[in-house]
Amino acid sequence: MINGLPRILMIRLSAIGDVVRVLPALHALRKAHPSAQIDWAVEAKSAGIVEGHPDLDQMLVFERPEEFRPGVRAFREFCRQIRANRYDSVVDFHGILKSGLIAASSRAEDRYGFARPRSQEASWLFTNRRVKLPSQTLNRVEENMLLAEALGAETRPIEALVHVPPDVQEEVDEYIDRVFAGGKLVVAMHVPVDRPEKRWPAQYFAALADMLLSDGRFDVVLTWGPGQFPEVESVLSRTRHHPHIAPQTADLKHYAWLVHQADLYFGCDTGPMHIASAMGTPVVAVFGGTDPAKHAPMHQPSEVLYVRPEEGGSAHDRLAAVTPDMAYDACVRVVSRQGQR
Repeated sequence: MINGLPRILMIRLSAIGDVVRVLPALHALRKAHPSAQIDWAVEAKSAGIVEGHPDLDQMLVFERPEEFRPGVRAFREFCRQIRANRYDSVVDFHGILKSGLIAASSRAEDRYGFARPRSQEASWLFTNRRVKLPSQTLNRVEENMLLAEALGAETRPIEALVHVPPDVQEEVDEYIDRVFAGGKLVVAMHVPVDRPEKRWPAQYFAALADMLLSDGRFDVVLTWGPGQFPEVESVLSRTRHHPHIAPQTADLKHYAWLVHQADLYFGCDTGPMHIASAMGTPVVAVFGGTDPAKHAPMHQPSEVLYVRPEEGGSAHDRLAAVTPDMAYDACVRVVSRQGQR
C-alpha cells in the first residue's frame, strides 16, 4: 500500500473483444474497493477500450515493436515500470505466458489468475491465488467476474462502459443526424472478419442488406476499420440496393459511439460485436468456429445464429448453413423485443 490505499493491477493485454469483456470486472472491483488505486496493463491496439474510463486510475500501455529484439527490450522495460509501481494485488485476466511474466515482475504479494486448464502457456506458475472455473464452457464475462469475486467483488450486476469523450460523441452524432434523417431503424453491419472460421459469406451480407433495405423500416450502414475497406467493397458490389458506407472510424472511441447510436448491430464473433453489446446496442451475431456459450454478447436483447459442430460440416459449412433469410428474421425479432422493452 501507498498512503494506506491498496494498489491493484489488472492485466488484459488484447484482443479488443477480450478487453471489452473485462470491463464488467473493472466495474465490480471499483465498487468493492472504492478508494484503491486500480490500474490496467494493455497493449496499444486495445487501449482505446479502457482509455479515460472513470473507474480506472491509470492505463499502462505496452507498445510492442514488430522486431524481436526491440520487442524483448520494450517488454523488459514495461515489466520494470510495473515493478516500480509497487502493487499489492495483480489480477491476470489474460492467462498467457506474457501476462504471467508481467504478474511475476510486479512482485505483488497477491497474484490472482486462472487455474489450469483455463490458464495457458504455464501462466499459472506466476500466480499464487488461482481460481478454478466450475465449467469450461462459461461465458468469458462470467470467467472474468469470478476472478474479480476472488478480490471481494460482487458478480452482479453485469455492467460495462466504453468511455467516449463528448467531442467524439458530437462528431458521430453530427454524421448520424446528417445521413439518417428518415426516421428508420439504423442497422450497423460489420462485414470484416480476420479469422476464416468466423467469416460469414460476403454474398450473404449483401443479401441481408438488400432484405433489410427492401423492408422499408431499416437503413443499413456498413462499418469498417483501417485496411478493411476491400471487404466492404466486396459486399457493396453484390447489393442491388444502396447501403450507406460509414466513414473509416478514427479509433475505437468513434466506433463505439457509432454502434451505440445504431438501433441494431449485425455481424460475426468479433471485437466490434462485443463493443456494440457493451454499448447497449441490440445484437444479432453469426457464429461458426467459436462457441457462443463462451463468446455470446454480454447484454440482451441479442440473438446468436449458430449451427453446432455435432450437426456436421466444417466451420465454413456451418456458417454457410445460416442463411440470409434466417438472419433477417432474427433482426426483426430482436428489434421487436427491443421495442417491447
